[in-house]
Amino acid sequence: MSDLDQTDLPGVWEAAAAEYVLGLLPEDERRAFEARLRDEPDLEQDVAAWAAYFTTFTDSLEEVPPPPALWRRIEAAAFGREKKKPFWQQLWPYAAGAVLGAAVTWGVYTSGMLDLTPEPHLYADLVAEEQGYVMLAHWAPDSGTFMLRRDAGDYPQDSSVEIWVIPGPDSAPVSVGLMQEVGLTQIPVPEALVPLMTSGTTVALSLEPLGGSPSGAPTGPILATGPLAIRG
Repeated sequence: MSDLDQTDLPGVWEAAAAEYVLGLLPEDERRAFEARLRDEPDLEQDVAAWAAYFTTFTDSLEEVPPPPALWRRIEAAAFGREKKKPFWQQLWPYAAGAVLGAAVTWGVYTSGMLDLTPEPHLYADLVAEEQGYVMLAHWAPDSGTFMLRRDAGDYPQDSSVEIWVIPGPDSAPVSVGLMQEVGLTQIPVPEALVPLMTSGTTVALSLEPLGGSPSGAPTGPILATGPLAIRG
């Protein structure tokens, strides 16, 4: 092709667009063409048009994949040949990941952060001889539910039976809720009270006005008490 500096000749840059698409421009002319291409939208359109035109030449050709050896040479020419790493270096990322995973697992187990032992269910027998109550309290940690089963005794009239837990001898009673008049009492325990549900915590039942204690502490007589413990 003629020197691209001869811009006074008609069609020079249009023809250069065709040769650019075909990869026929020498290095210096290709750089000059690309510098002009950045500033001229019309020249970009010429390149796009030539590219679309040349593409039609292959429409009738059947697509044939290159042999693997040729394809590797094409990739090497286009992207550069990467020097193959020694075998042990290729394995190092996997080995390092395995070592790190083992170290994390060991650390979790030895620190006690991960305890796969399920928390035990706890029970307390509650018997009130005067009222004829025979009841079983049950703390189910897997569902976070406190249950009270009444096996004997009638629910009091015009009163409520409130359930309390007392973690220690110097601890104030904490209300869990009210016993239901009929059937099994099931109370979802708030997260704040879960730490209180441990072996040795005392469960207490008090007789309260309808709706429960108005003061947040037991106001009526204590009907029955019993410690939570693991059943064998």
